[in-house]
Amino acid sequence: MHFFKGKKIIILESLLCILLCVGIIFYAQINKRGLQKQDALLYYVNISGKQRLLAQRIVFLSQIVVTNRILNRNNPESLTELRSCINQLNSIHMILQNFVISTIIGNKKASTLDEIYFGDGNLKFKMEEFLNNANKIFFLQTTQEAFRINQELLQQLEEDNGLLASLELATLSQQFYAQNIIKESQFYLQILLYCAFLICGLQAVLILWFLTRKLDG
Repeated sequence: MHFFKGKKIIILESLLCILLCVGIIFYAQINKRGLQKQDALLYYVNISGKQRLLAQRIVFLSQIVVTNRILNRNNPESLTELRSCINQLNSIHMILQNFVISTIIGNKKASTLDEIYFGDGNLKFKMEEFLNNANKIFFLQTTQEAFRINQELLQQLEEDNGLLASLELATLSQQFYAQNIIKESQFYLQILLYCAFLICGLQAVLILWFLTRKLDG
């Protein structure tokens, strides 16, 4: 009789060990994916913040270009840097826009990102209009036109509910979204840890119970 009871306990211990091993594997996988996701989300937050600096730099460089035209100065370095900033801002905008679209398609908790980009925030339209005006600097023939475009860029950037305000909201929304996703991943990891502790506790109880029964026998 004790033999069969001992055999049952061994089987239970084996099953618990298997469950523990499976839990460890799941924990490692979820932890790895969580770290990868965290790196990606932090990357999106960083480049989202970089957009504001690039937009401000574009306005500043456009002012330099206009000033050089007024003074008949030849400064190709400013034009080169302006083109580089425009290209960087456009690339970052496309990356973040595609990310927001992926959160919508995936039915994920997109916080207010979708509203900022495609709703009342209308960041998609504001950014495209800003970039189009910035590109006009390279093709305008008269100083008056270049000055007008520079003033439009400044107004688009700094007006109430302008591009700068929308970019600040987008960065904050990216941060909140990243924090929520990271908290969710940590929550699942905690559940797995609690399950692992529970299994270890059950194993200890079974071993103690088996040893007690054996000593009593």
